[in-house]
Amino acid sequence: MTKPVKTNLGLVQGKVVNTIGKKVQYSSFLGIPYAKPPVGYRRFQPPEYADTWKNIYQATQEKNICLQRNPVDGFPMGNEDCLYLNVYTPKADTDIRLRAVMVWIHGGSFDSGSSSPELYGPDFLIEDDIVVVAMNYRLGPLGFLSLNHSNATGNAGLKDQNLALKWVQQNIEHFGGDPMKVTIFGQSAGSVATLYHVLSDQSKG
Repeated sequence: MTKPVKTNLGLVQGKVVNTIGKKVQYSSFLGIPYAKPPVGYRRFQPPEYADTWKNIYQATQEKNICLQRNPVDGFPMGNEDCLYLNVYTPKADTDIRLRAVMVWIHGGSFDSGSSSPELYGPDFLIEDDIVVVAMNYRLGPLGFLSLNHSNATGNAGLKDQNLALKWVQQNIEHFGGDPMKVTIFGQSAGSVATLYHVLSDQSKG
């Protein structure tokens, strides 16, 4: 287990693991909440910062993926309570040096996918001494329905990503990352989202 790390919401504790290739040791923090669950009256709404907690948050297991259709049988899978992110850092407990940060936005046509390390592990970047962040965001109609109505203003999924980027700016230094050296990148829909954030004033770091 790692030592507890301070965030603006509370302390988190992860686990120490090794990369598959070069066996580089790093700290893995899985399933850190960055927003309140977007359920009930928060469905279709812009995300809100997660509530604070008093005890040490155990960030050792993956949390829910966002609700989507199973590509095998077409049935729904996942959960609406899905706004979590993962942080992977090569920082040692006694190391005060800040590293470059890369924030991964997964693809999936904006209606499928997740930040699961089983699909997108951090090993390659960890071995280059980079801090990695990967987030879930709302998908499909829950993430991108727009009705020109105050209850569904649209692009909730992109707003989730934006809030996750704000979380990174506020907290990544505690994980050994430099908030002034953050690069966002993605695959497929994630690369499209990356371009949206480059163009958006709201996503300026």
